[in-house]
Amino acid sequence: MNTGAAMAGLGLLIALFGVPLTWANLRRTRTERTVGYFERVNEHVRLRQSRLRALAGAGIRPEWQADEIPMLTKVGWVLPGPVLLDSIRLEREPEGRDEQFAEIRSRARRMMPRKRDGTRYAGYSGALVELAGMTQLYNGWIYRPTGVVAEGGTLRLSFAGGHYFDHLDTTEVLAYEAAINDLAGRATVEGAYRRFLRDPFDLGRRGTSLGVVVLTIRVSDDECGFYMHLRDERRVAAAPDTTHVIPAGEFTPADRDLGSRTRDFDLWHTVMREYAEEFLDVEESYGRGGRPLDYENEWPFRELVAARARGELRPHVLGIGLDPLTWKLELLLVCVFDDSAFDTLFAKIVQRGKEGTIVVGPKGHGIPFEAESVDRYVHDASTRNAAQACLMLAWRHRVGLGLVHDLPAGG
Repeated sequence: MNTGAAMAGLGLLIALFGVPLTWANLRRTRTERTVGYFERVNEHVRLRQSRLRALAGAGIRPEWQADEIPMLTKVGWVLPGPVLLDSIRLEREPEGRDEQFAEIRSRARRMMPRKRDGTRYAGYSGALVELAGMTQLYNGWIYRPTGVVAEGGTLRLSFAGGHYFDHLDTTEVLAYEAAINDLAGRATVEGAYRRFLRDPFDLGRRGTSLGVVVLTIRVSDDECGFYMHLRDERRVAAAPDTTHVIPAGEFTPADRDLGSRTRDFDLWHTVMREYAEEFLDVEESYGRGGRPLDYENEWPFRELVAARARGELRPHVLGIGLDPLTWKLELLLVCVFDDSAFDTLFAKIVQRGKEGTIVVGPKGHGIPFEAESVDRYVHDASTRNAAQACLMLAWRHRVGLGLVHDLPAGG
């Protein structure tokens, strides 16, 4: 064999082996680029919440807003006045197979990055856990809201069973899509997935959770203060790097025992657990544990129960709405504490907790509940929509809540 023939043969072998190697390198590069793009978009979700929420607010259709609060609402969703928490009627749909939302998941999955084997991540939740390092996320069982009915100045809410990752994969992912649009220079949250969902009020079309959002107010004879929460962008999947009221959490059972799904179908249970977690740094209970909570005998629940029974803390519901960016349903509450009860219950308040920092105001008595400070937080770009709504409605109903005795002339 002459030298030319040998070299030709060697070149052919290199070409034959080089093609698959080149393809593998190309696919690996493409995968890495796609994963890198997810990380870039997710960073935009975490650090540009104010921008994304402003875009969502600008795109609210008039027929989706029945009140001036910055949320999507129907007529009657914002209550004419505060009602006691127990006035909210809860209904459970018969237990059955959890819906998987296969078509919706398939649509949302198109936005997800590919793994090294070329397949896509199954959902936003998986990408957050594996690529964003949010290993604290847990696919716990939730009470999935399916309907809201406004009647007689109060609300009737219906629920089915669901899981938290259903919410992340089919509802919270709307924030991810909005970030994709913004990075591409499209000044709108509208994308193919949001258009496919069409109706934000159709709760049966996707999986979502109910956010229980509580504005905490401490009152004494001579002052009234509220508390806000600076949410750590590295520790929370929903509304990172925003200012929120405190506490706020998901409507879920406390432990994995099936009996908890019945015992904890109670909004007050969720409110108490969130106070324990966010004010006192008690280990979060959201369906991961295997032991039921004894609300009547365990600290700090027994103290909260007793203070409520004595009338020293008063939880009221102001209304309900959908977040314009993610279309998450959120119940808006205000809980008014007498100063002595607050100071006793939260004597060991943890200002810097697992999910962020509590703004406690002068002497720890709260930010003064005055027009100037309320207005400052309502109009600050970092304040989450539900927090703005709680503050606006609490200010609107400050007399009915007992925060002031009467209004000055002109309101």
